Amino acid sequence: MKQFSLIILLFSGIIYAQRPIDTTSLEEVRLKASLEIEKAYQSESNVSFLKQEEILQSNQVSLAPFLNKIPGVFMQQSNINTTKINIRGIGARAQYETNRLKLYYNNIPLSTADGTSILHDIDLATISEVKVIKGPQATEFGAGLGGVIQLTSVLKDQTYLDTELLAGSFDLLKQNYSLNVSEGNKKINLTYNNLSSSGFRENSNYQRESYFLNSEWEISNSAKLQFIGQVIQLKGFIPSSLSRTALEEDPTQAAFTWGQARGYESYTRGVFGVNLSNDLRENIRQNTAVFANIRDAYEPRPFDILDEKNIGVGLRHTTEIDFTLSGLASKFTVGAEFLRDDFEVSTLENLYQENNGQGSLEGGLLSDLSQTRQYIEGFVTLDVALSQRWALKLGLATNKTSYEILDVFSSPENSQTGDYSYDQVWLPNLVASYAISDNQKLSASISKGFSVPTVGQSLTEEGVFNPDLLPETGWNYEVGYKAKWFGGQFFTELTAYYMDVDNLLVARRVAEDRFVGINAGSTKHPGIEFAMRANLNYGNWLKVQPYFNGSFNFYKFDEFEDQGNNFSGNDLTGVPFHQLSFGLDAQLGDRIFLYFQTNAISDIPVNDANTAFADAYAFSNVNFEYRFPVFKNISARLNLGMNNIFNEKYASSIVTNIIGFGGTEPRYFYPGEPRNYFGSVGLNYVF
Repeated sequence: MKQFSLIILLFSGIIYAQRPIDTTSLEEVRLKASLEIEKAYQSESNVSFLKQEEILQSNQVSLAPFLNKIPGVFMQQSNINTTKINIRGIGARAQYETNRLKLYYNNIPLSTADGTSILHDIDLATISEVKVIKGPQATEFGAGLGGVIQLTSVLKDQTYLDTELLAGSFDLLKQNYSLNVSEGNKKINLTYNNLSSSGFRENSNYQRESYFLNSEWEISNSAKLQFIGQVIQLKGFIPSSLSRTALEEDPTQAAFTWGQARGYESYTRGVFGVNLSNDLRENIRQNTAVFANIRDAYEPRPFDILDEKNIGVGLRHTTEIDFTLSGLASKFTVGAEFLRDDFEVSTLENLYQENNGQGSLEGGLLSDLSQTRQYIEGFVTLDVALSQRWALKLGLATNKTSYEILDVFSSPENSQTGDYSYDQVWLPNLVASYAISDNQKLSASISKGFSVPTVGQSLTEEGVFNPDLLPETGWNYEVGYKAKWFGGQFFTELTAYYMDVDNLLVARRVAEDRFVGINAGSTKHPGIEFAMRANLNYGNWLKVQPYFNGSFNFYKFDEFEDQGNNFSGNDLTGVPFHQLSFGLDAQLGDRIFLYFQTNAISDIPVNDANTAFADAYAFSNVNFEYRFPVFKNISARLNLGMNNIFNEKYASSIVTNIIGFGGTEPRYFYPGEPRNYFGSVGLNYVF
């Protein structure tokens, strides 16, 4: 960790070197106000943004380094096709997927009705912005306990053709082709990309093709019609997790059984949506979206073969009304969202041990279950400006989730066929803000959220549905401070929050790589988050943007007993005690760009007893970009980058509460990639 300490000192020098500069010298170098800083200042205290320039400062494989720049967000990636995200500790107990938060593409939900979200197969080149709402304050999206991640698609007022070829370590190869047409009242973006890698571990080959269509048609001066369609075909092999000994001796190996079975995940996924936005009057706007999600997945695992199909359809509508109250601008929003998902889940025997070393082989049927889940959410918010300094936001959301089960495998006396539902919940939200001055403001909020169990968590060890599993619910209390300094060139933010969670959903291990969901008491989530950013422009020849973000987490089990063990008072499993992210974006002239980033993660408890931990680590990435004109309408860009500069050995993801069976060592850890390199060349032709 010596290199980590050195980087800290260097970064501190950059920050403190600016401190003697007074406002006069700032005027001399004519620093320009940063639009990003102003956007961060104007947003609510629990909202953060990532722009496209940030998320493309990489080999375009993972969003994790950039999401982890946001205080309170922790994304783990075990291999390209296995990611999980927790926000303020919510979702940390998920084993191999992201749940407890909602994911949207523009106005189209990407999450299923049980709260499962898949982010890793969305190509980064198709995203123009990432918006993260932390905690249950996102009333307009149903007030999920973890929060909301909203992706905005790429669609520009320009006609161009863009192509890029990227290559890197471990046989990484990506081809990207994009056509954007803007003509009159119509815009369309069509993108194709192909991503492949052999991975640095055994049994980790990956192949993905995606087709993306985004269009917008201004029907009239007051109406706009948008369409989004995306089809993804993916096959990613799974090396699975390793024990601590295996991680230290040879992190390139696959877990023995997964290597023998040649386990993988394969699916075709489609996302389609139409959104109509129109102005009924100057002060009344409405949006109506109709959407569908389709997924056909097949996953051979050492213990069984999972065959899963999912078709989801839904409708979302919002109406916004602007009005004045005592001469001050205010807004009223009302809306609803409906989603119905049909799941067909079956498991089969995996006879890979009888297949002469050829990998997985289908055997007999083990379970066959169909489940239809649907929810309807209603929400209303009122934003009121009480004075020039005071503002108030009131919100109320409600959710009713129900499901039908068709059990075609069990005997009649054991069949679970029937209708079930969770109790309707009401989720209030209150946010108050006070402007101390034009450049400083305070905010405080109280909100309630909830999350339902996923389909996987709802199944028992025998593949039987557990109707007694309850949703998680929680109250969140939060205060925040924001300020901008020196004409908007410096930005600081500090947030403190406290969340109580009841009916905590956790995974209990019942066999090799098999888990069931249980309710295991309550947790407390106090935390502190901070963010600092500067935008320093030295004439037109040099622009420097240093940043330093972090979070400190003090999450504890409040009341938690499981199978006779009392874990009350222990640290929450799967969450680091603190995260730091700092770096520097620099631009020399209008052609040369340099990006440097370091993420530092503390140790992480990996079991509820707090007897085993993932070690702390820090890794750094750097990227150099050169842009230049080729002909009148053709420009080019070259990228060279290095990830994990100092070749840090670390666990990029963990699986909590693993038990070693047959005297074997528990396999908690997924190895992070060693030092690796990438480069790309891109061409852009403007018509």
